[in-house]
Amino acid sequence: MTRGVKAPLFGAIACAAAIAPLAALAYSYGPFKARDLDILAHLQRETGALHDLAAALVNLGDLASLLILGAVIAGIGLHFGRRREVVAATVLVVGANLTTQGLKSALEHVRYRAAEHGFELPWPNSFPSGHTTAAATLAVGLLFVVPARHRLAAAAIGFLLTAAVGFSVVVLSWHYPSDVLGALLVVGAWAFAILAVLRYRDERARRDAAVSGGSRRPRGRWAVSTE
Repeated sequence: MTRGVKAPLFGAIACAAAIAPLAALAYSYGPFKARDLDILAHLQRETGALHDLAAALVNLGDLASLLILGAVIAGIGLHFGRRREVVAATVLVVGANLTTQGLKSALEHVRYRAAEHGFELPWPNSFPSGHTTAAATLAVGLLFVVPARHRLAAAAIGFLLTAAVGFSVVVLSWHYPSDVLGALLVVGAWAFAILAVLRYRDERARRDAAVSGGSRRPRGRWAVSTE
């Protein structure tokens, strides 16, 4: 296994391994819980322009947007002839979002009582954030399907999308900041794992071609070739 495969594989393991400790800190460690709540209290808005903006932007992470924007991203990938990357992006979107929903159910926990703090708090099953997961999978999926020459623009678009949704769910008191971070770890684990698989398949294809004396290049090598 080469370094090109090991690096994303270790990234996937690190992201996955960090989810449980983050949940433990968010649920049980007093100073972390307090900081989480302080940030939420500082950012949350029940009325006003910021609340209205967040209420509009958060829709980018709901199911309808996930399906529509996911279809658009798939279309972009097919336009560039990157069918394998479209499959990879689809696996990412489905896998990460199902993982988040499973974790939300398994890790349901009441951190604070709303009556104790005077403003609305997130639901007990808020970790990780489903809306942030949806937005981040779309962002990374777009990076998968575009050629290298378009990845800087895709990264900027994806960052803005994810940041807008992640910020909005906190402003609306739907999620604690740790819920947003948990969602990013879920997406990171899936994205790095898929990237490791893509790179491994490319390397195996190159080895097979070298052994057979062929010159056919592997197709659709995301983050390996500069095509």
